Amino acid sequence: MRKTGMYSTLGDLNYFIPNALPPSNPPLEMNNEIISLYGEASFALGQLNEMSKRLPNPKKFIKAYVIKEALLSSAIEGIHTTLIEVFTNPIADFKPNKDTQLVLNYTYALDAALNMIQEQGLPIVSKVILKSHEVLMSAGEGGRSTPGSFRKQSVRVGDFVPPPVPEIPNLMSDLEKYINEYSEIPFLIKAGLVHVHFETIHPFLDGNGRIGRLLIVLMLIDSDLLKLPILYPSYYFKKHHLEYYQKLDRVRTHGDFEGWITYYLKAIRDSAIDAHTRAKAIEDLEIKLKNLIQTDGSFTKMRETALRVLEFLFSQPITPIAEMSQKLGKSYNTVQNILKIFAKHNIVSETIIHKRNKLYRFEPYLACLEKEY
Repeated sequence: MRKTGMYSTLGDLNYFIPNALPPSNPPLEMNNEIISLYGEASFALGQLNEMSKRLPNPKKFIKAYVIKEALLSSAIEGIHTTLIEVFTNPIADFKPNKDTQLVLNYTYALDAALNMIQEQGLPIVSKVILKSHEVLMSAGEGGRSTPGSFRKQSVRVGDFVPPPVPEIPNLMSDLEKYINEYSEIPFLIKAGLVHVHFETIHPFLDGNGRIGRLLIVLMLIDSDLLKLPILYPSYYFKKHHLEYYQKLDRVRTHGDFEGWITYYLKAIRDSAIDAHTRAKAIEDLEIKLKNLIQTDGSFTKMRETALRVLEFLFSQPITPIAEMSQKLGKSYNTVQNILKIFAKHNIVSETIIHKRNKLYRFEPYLACLEKEY
């Protein structure tokens, strides 16, 4: 059995300190199942990247997909809210509940990390990971989670006691070197190895799972295997969450990197297929609604504006008229008239929050985002 680390007893705790990556004695076995799944996952990612080029307003559209991963990743940790609540909160005049705030924080954390690696040109290093954690835990958890700092105390995860505090800086330094150095192991698989290693180090008091899953998406984007952050691997992890934890644990207890990588590649493959199917449904919806606007007599005098309203709804599917009017540079009444026609065609519905705030919901688009494919 492959040895993946050593135990160190301090006081009454038996800490596990993992060996540096990559797996050794023996090295990772690229068995037939892993090779086959690697091909399937790579193909699914390629299809998703191609589809992403055809999405309506891709840069704004990805917000919905990032929220989807945020919801799923948070749900694994017992943090539950809804897509509607997350979309509604930024435009509502009330404070979000704790769970909604934490899901919003995940989306902000990914934005912050992407900005650091894409705009500032930083490699994926501890500075990026710490900033992501700072944003993730900045509200909703209070100071007890020490946002943006490695933990300063021991923690226990079930029967597992992660490395002692003095080991964390060196372990994270070794991990960031592995992330950024050349390896003969394909990068898609390398990202899976990094995830399990990060979870074993468990460098934070809280938020380790969410940051570890965020790290997968960051690595795939940084390596250009994923063009946009529209993959939600937590789709599979949540669906098979008991197996998720079992496979992570077996790396430490049995040296079973191969079992974890097999599971991880299935997660990437199935998540990419689901994201592609969802994106195709959104593309079909966009074509259908644009055709309606171009051909229906109700839009004769306002087709161009109606198309702009539709595009806006794809980027912000729950919205008040005033905000849409301001951002489109069109009068309140013009936008309102278009939305009334949209409502007759069941494209939008009205909802009222706090008695005076009327919002319009882009129902068929929200249905595409929430549907189980």
